[in-house]
Amino acid sequence: MSVVRRVAGYLRPHRGRFAVALALVALHAALEVARPWPLKIVVDSVLGDAPAGVTIPGGKPGLLAAACVALLMLAVGIAVLGVVQNRVTIGVGQRMVADLRSELVQHLQGMSLGFFGRRPSTDLVYRVAFDTFAAQSMAMNGLFPFVTAVVLLAAMTAVMLRMNAVLAAIFLGVAPLLFVAIRLLGRRITGLATELRETESRFLSETQRGVGAIAVVQAFTAERRERDRVLAASSRALDAANRLYVFETGYSGVINVLIACGTAAVLYAGGLFGLDGRLTAGDLVVFVTYLTSLYAPINSIAQTMGLVQNSTAGARRVFEILDSETDVKDRPGAAEPARYEGRVVFEDVGFAYPGGNFALRAVGFTAEPGMLVAVVGPTGAGKSTLMSLLPRFHDPTEGRVLLDGVDLRDLRLRSLRGAIGIVPQQPLLFPATLEENVRYGRPEASDDELRRALDLAGVSSFAAELPQGLATPVGPEGQALSQGQMQRITIARALLKDPRILILDEPTSALDAETERFVMSGIEAAMKGRTTFVIAHRLSTIRRADLLLVIEAGRLVEAGRFDELRGAGGTFQRLHEAQQIYVPAPEGPTP
Repeated sequence: MSVVRRVAGYLRPHRGRFAVALALVALHAALEVARPWPLKIVVDSVLGDAPAGVTIPGGKPGLLAAACVALLMLAVGIAVLGVVQNRVTIGVGQRMVADLRSELVQHLQGMSLGFFGRRPSTDLVYRVAFDTFAAQSMAMNGLFPFVTAVVLLAAMTAVMLRMNAVLAAIFLGVAPLLFVAIRLLGRRITGLATELRETESRFLSETQRGVGAIAVVQAFTAERRERDRVLAASSRALDAANRLYVFETGYSGVINVLIACGTAAVLYAGGLFGLDGRLTAGDLVVFVTYLTSLYAPINSIAQTMGLVQNSTAGARRVFEILDSETDVKDRPGAAEPARYEGRVVFEDVGFAYPGGNFALRAVGFTAEPGMLVAVVGPTGAGKSTLMSLLPRFHDPTEGRVLLDGVDLRDLRLRSLRGAIGIVPQQPLLFPATLEENVRYGRPEASDDELRRALDLAGVSSFAAELPQGLATPVGPEGQALSQGQMQRITIARALLKDPRILILDEPTSALDAETERFVMSGIEAAMKGRTTFVIAHRLSTIRRADLLLVIEAGRLVEAGRFDELRGAGGTFQRLHEAQQIYVPAPEGPTP
């Protein structure tokens, strides 16, 4: 299906408004066709002796006044109708954009994390925010002007053929040349428009990189390098825009020259017919007026084709995302249990990112309901990847993951993820109030439940000292708070959700030792009755684990309890010994 036909499909829910818009188009064409006739009456019947066809009291002065009033009323009618028509057509276009954005956002929300890992976030934002305007552009600047132009062109051509078929034929002979030019030049405009959008998207990515990591840029005095990178991306985008604008200007010039050729030919022939007496002065006025109005719709069609070609580039980028299928989705007939017990089983699980090597191989273990399972290992061993399989951010490449004896792929995603609470390693907050961030996963929670989650996570202690308490805005990405405060808020958010399974990815990494003990005591209280997974680098947080999983190079190399593995001579013992505190000897004279 072509891009234009797909965009047209978004008109169906708004066909009532679309019908009104088409009726306004027909009325507008009728008024435009009638606009030069008061001038004809003035020239032929007021200044000349031709019969007016109507009887007006007052003779020629009355007829002159009536013609002037008619001319004014037509102008007012066309102006008012233009406002109403624009309001209706813009409304239809905006609703199409809203529908397209809704579908695109919903589709993106269903894509796996692997999809987002392969695409710059700024490119996706650009497609949602700007490329979706292609639907409105095609409707407001494409379809409706095209329909208006065609109706007006047909009506004026019919009148011209009745007045003088030769002159009408001269005009119509120019039309094929216009459409050939449109067809040949339009393809190039599409390519240049696509190039512009892609370079602008890359420019946004480079800008976000420099601004988002400003602390690192300043710390390494890399301002000049980052500025040069942004300016280089900006230069490429501006060059692409310049190429497009220059080509579009040349495109318009070609169209205008062809129109001027047709106008000159018609005026010359019409002047000769007037000299021979085959056209009255009024007829010539009507014909010349039609010429100026007649070429406007042809030019509008030409410009519309260019705008549609430009908008097609944006629409194609939107449909590229909509046509992307997620590799994580509900199976037909997926189950939605009323309650989960929390028994988790990994059976020979392997996982590889698309186009990459295996990040996990042959991982197998069982976590009984209510157990605390700790996952440890060197950096990059695959710990976070392992836990990402549980909420189905990814699906295993090999083996399967079971929850209460059911393959996760046979459970509804919404149900599964609703039973899991996650505290990410990097605290992620929204630019809202502290309370809104905590309530994010469960807005309907009672005040008592909120207070308990805040107490367990250690949020109450610092929230009371903030100027606005829980109503304090946390700022963009939590900039109004310390890293430790942000982490405690994410812990409270997960606890308030009251999940059956809790995943804590290095939950106390941003906390000092004293705060860590306080927060961990609260987390341990909240763990009771839940199956909890803790990913840890600081081994002090997982001494009480019922099961300790040691991951190295994507494989489960050890499993057991803390005391068992600490002296087993394996990977865990090595990690444990590496974290023992070294206290240097006091300074003093060398004996």
